[in-house]
Amino acid sequence: MNSIDSCRLDHPLNPEKKWRWKTLLFCHAMVALLLTTLFLPSTKGFWEVIDVAFFKFVNGSLEGRPNWQIFWALANHKLADWVEDLCVLIFFFIYVKQAAKALRPRKIAELLFCVLYIAAIIYFVNRLLFRENLSIPRLSPTLVVDSSVRLSEHIPWLHIKDDSSKSFPGDHGTTALLFAASFSYLAGWRLGILASLYAAFLCMPRLITGAHWFSDVIVGSGSITILFLGWAFCTPLFQTCVNGLERFFKACCSIKKKWGALPEA
Repeated sequence: MNSIDSCRLDHPLNPEKKWRWKTLLFCHAMVALLLTTLFLPSTKGFWEVIDVAFFKFVNGSLEGRPNWQIFWALANHKLADWVEDLCVLIFFFIYVKQAAKALRPRKIAELLFCVLYIAAIIYFVNRLLFRENLSIPRLSPTLVVDSSVRLSEHIPWLHIKDDSSKSFPGDHGTTALLFAASFSYLAGWRLGILASLYAAFLCMPRLITGAHWFSDVIVGSGSITILFLGWAFCTPLFQTCVNGLERFFKACCSIKKKWGALPEA
């Protein structure tokens, strides 16, 4: 057995394609528990207390601090998404770079699967399902809590999202949690901790400015993350798609090598 095959068999994320039913059922149970505690009349008060207390704490930090306001206003702006995406690419680069050269095509295939899977979830679940079809009415903190700091009023020269009539779930929060969870699964706990801290930072602009409640992220985005990553990693879906992408990359490299080896006319 050559060294490449040995690396493949030893790789923890390249097991036989199989269903992990217990873990998958646990993911569904966690989602059901989270959603029940938020929408059941007898338990939603628990989240309301946490939501209001958290919002008053983080939003109150903006009061009378113009530099702090500008920082979070800039972090909330759409242009900041490009900088945040660049940081995500740095995480991806480190993940691929630290792998053995023979394993890099598979690493790229794993990341590409995650990117496409996350994009599909944001579009089909967050936007089409929740925003356009379910359309759950839920006012954001700035529309509910009195005396909240509205950055759109303090910094009118910058377009800032600090309110929403349909705050559940948060798109940015879902993207951040999906990135942190999937990347931690792939890269291990060291890079996973850094990715999780970065994801927490990505969630903060909308929470501080009052566009989303804390539970929009923890329950809403968290439930989506647990459910769909469970279906990705506890079923053959991940391995099947990654294997196909890896074969595609290798075929492209093989064609490129053969093309480069052709004699010039």
